[in-house]
Amino acid sequence: MIFIHKLFWPISQTKGRDTVSSFTRCIGWALTIWGVFFSSQTLSQQVTLASSISIPPYVIVESDTGIQLDIVRESLARSGHTLKVLYASNKRALSFLKTKNVDGMINVPSGTPGLYYSDSTIEYQNGIIALESRNLAIVEIQDLRDLRLVGFQNASNYFGSEFKAMTEQNQSYDEVVNQLAQLNMLFKQRCDAIVMDKRIFNYYHNTYMEELGFDKSTRFYNILPPSPRYVAFHDESLRDRFNAGLNELKASGRYQEIVNSYLNEAAFK
Repeated sequence: MIFIHKLFWPISQTKGRDTVSSFTRCIGWALTIWGVFFSSQTLSQQVTLASSISIPPYVIVESDTGIQLDIVRESLARSGHTLKVLYASNKRALSFLKTKNVDGMINVPSGTPGLYYSDSTIEYQNGIIALESRNLAIVEIQDLRDLRLVGFQNASNYFGSEFKAMTEQNQSYDEVVNQLAQLNMLFKQRCDAIVMDKRIFNYYHNTYMEELGFDKSTRFYNILPPSPRYVAFHDESLRDRFNAGLNELKASGRYQEIVNSYLNEAAFK
């Protein structure tokens, strides 16, 4: 109130045109100050997160939706923030994170120093998928050493030291950015097996089965541990607010509604 009084004080000291001019200037100053304040408040509420280019049904770039994106977006909204997603390959997204060009990243491998990890947003159900006709004997990670195995980009860093050691020993191990390419390689028998999440495989299989000829029976080998996925932040307080929103989302039942809305369309067979 004191500020407003001082701001408009010159008006009472002038007459005629001077009064109008002073009033106009004062209004302009007031609007400028309010605009700066409003803009800073708006920007402070927006959170920019890096994410892999596309990992449906978890992240679907074309619609800016997906199980994880919806969960992350609604968790942030419950803590007063809006979400902006910067899509990139896994490695490039990590680069954006390390150079602090983003506030955080979705699906960061655990153990990266200097970051504050959220509670798990969801668990991926990764395993090894092969054509059933191959009748492969896969009961443990070491059984993968001699196979032509194709993982998603950076997969070697997600499943522990034993899996990473296997990828280093296996001369026929490869990784690709596009996970649809993994299915193409599998069904065209350009590899023996692929490393993939059940839901992701099922999404691509159901979507492209007729178009790309994914018509052979497959087998899922459940030899990899569940993969909880996190959002990693630079700011601890932002992480805490996100966790509070995530817990509220789960308690309300909305979390399971989001998951079910996608899985009903892509049940693994």
